Amino acid sequence: MNLPGARPLKSLLHALAFFLAAAVALVIASIVASHFPGWPEEIVIGLVGVLLTLALTTVFLRWDRKSFNDVGLAWDRRTHTRFLIGLAIGFALVALHATIVASTGQVSWIRNNEVDATGMAVTALGYGLLALREEIAFRGYPLRTLLPAFGAVSAQLMVMAVFVAEHRLGGATWSNAIFGSGLGALVFGMAALVTRGIALPLGLHAAWNFGDWMRGGKGDQGMWIMRIEEAHSAHVDEVAMVAYVSIMLLTLFLLAVLYRRN
Repeated sequence: MNLPGARPLKSLLHALAFFLAAAVALVIASIVASHFPGWPEEIVIGLVGVLLTLALTTVFLRWDRKSFNDVGLAWDRRTHTRFLIGLAIGFALVALHATIVASTGQVSWIRNNEVDATGMAVTALGYGLLALREEIAFRGYPLRTLLPAFGAVSAQLMVMAVFVAEHRLGGATWSNAIFGSGLGALVFGMAALVTRGIALPLGLHAAWNFGDWMRGGKGDQGMWIMRIEEAHSAHVDEVAMVAYVSIMLLTLFLLAVLYRRN
């Protein structure tokens, strides 16, 4: 006989155990990367992280007597299409955000001649692998384990909290971790719930990160270098944050409408 509240507690404990194990796997991946100084760090951490997180998922699924299909990680005939749609939407969102920031008239971009086609390919692969690890680690087993017991809203908020904590511990500021990573977690999670898989959120996630790198949003190593007039940097930062929050909230709202209809 199951006691009242037993299922939610079991689901929560399993999800928390997975999060802890996935965090340890990420630390291991970082240690492995430190032993390959000549290799791109993002690729090593991403690849090792993906393999370890998939292995963890297999263990936890056997523990729960479930399959990869139950947590949205099985490949089907629509997987690649959803991934490509996610890429298209993600790049469109980055372009929209860049357009809004450029409208201030205080931002300019110059081509970074130090980045060639090989550098772009390596960076794209690295961001793709890192996004894949995060989608498996957050929108795979944990989200789908919490969903039946707690519902979409609570499950999303729980996953978001851990996602924010991981990025904060990884060096992000509180504002970037909460508004940047936190809102991203909700959008990616809702995309996973709408499609019952990680292909769409993976495309969104990878495209946003790579697109942001391309337009200089991650420092001076991108395909373009962003230049902001120093006297107006605070204003541009405010516009960028408000634009990001607005874009993500609108995307989240549209995905939520689709989820309710489904």
